[in-house]
Amino acid sequence: MGPYRNKTFEQVQTSELTFEGLVDKQVLQIFLLVFFVAALGSISFFGVIFNAINMIVFIKQGFKDTVNITLFSLAISDMGALVPLVWESICFNPLFAGADLPFDSQDIVYLTAGWPHSCFSRITGWITAFVTFERCLCIALPLKVKTIITPRRTIFILAAIYSVMIASVLPVFYSIRLEPKSFPRRNETMLGLVYVPKGTFIENISISINAFAQFASFFTVIVCTAILVQNLVQKSKWRKSVSTSSAGAQKSFSNRDKKVMKMVLFIASIFIACFLPSAVNFIAMSISDEYSIVGKYQNMFLLTWAIFTSLAATNSTVNIFVYYRMSSKFKEILDEMFSLAGGKSK
Repeated sequence: MGPYRNKTFEQVQTSELTFEGLVDKQVLQIFLLVFFVAALGSISFFGVIFNAINMIVFIKQGFKDTVNITLFSLAISDMGALVPLVWESICFNPLFAGADLPFDSQDIVYLTAGWPHSCFSRITGWITAFVTFERCLCIALPLKVKTIITPRRTIFILAAIYSVMIASVLPVFYSIRLEPKSFPRRNETMLGLVYVPKGTFIENISISINAFAQFASFFTVIVCTAILVQNLVQKSKWRKSVSTSSAGAQKSFSNRDKKVMKMVLFIASIFIACFLPSAVNFIAMSISDEYSIVGKYQNMFLLTWAIFTSLAATNSTVNIFVYYRMSSKFKEILDEMFSLAGGKSK
């Protein structure tokens, strides 16, 4: 939901943005233009294309492997998180926002971009946590993992993640309606967001659930990554201590473990790096009421969220490069797709 996470939209609407605080208004406008319009729009646009390619490759690979099922669902959630950001970057464009439109762009972007992005971003977080946990089990329990994590159970878990997170935001779309309303500052009536009775209370519940989901998935990824690294280190020491008679098998097993470790650690590290600033920022919002969309330091608040939203978009965009580098099968199929496309163009 971007900068409105600790305030309901009704609270934002009833406040005048005075642009006071640590950041000058002109500097803020430049940063919003650079990050919310240029960077966010470009990253999200290419991210949508990259995730469409990811889905095609995983479909060609098939879904007998639980990893393919999980990464395919991750590509769907990443695309779901990026499409609203493309729309958000359009709404923040001064040419669009300043046009003579029959609706208020700030109202529209909150409901049609902010909440959908938040929902799919949480789904991405939980799928990342699940794939990290699954790969952790592959290292910790290599002989039992296939009986624990089966394709059917994987589909069930992923469907549950999607269902729970989508259900958590549906009340918002009940509590807020798109209706004609008066905008005193503009002295005109246009389409905007109107709360139903007790709508603010309902929205606050969804905000709390999404905040908990964000932190829970984030720390799950950190914990599972730490366990994964610990198990790999222990197994590496154990393999060095065994006899050289099985050196060939050990080398093969070691190479397979290393590829799994690199894949998981790259995905997990990117996720942690992109969402750690957002998590820290959320803690700052909880500590200081002045650090908010309606507080004394609102300029700094908006500036940081402009940067962190671009980081979230980056997380949902760059996985294609990880897959291409770490998965020989993914690379082979993608190269074949582009070679066929290049041949047809000639």
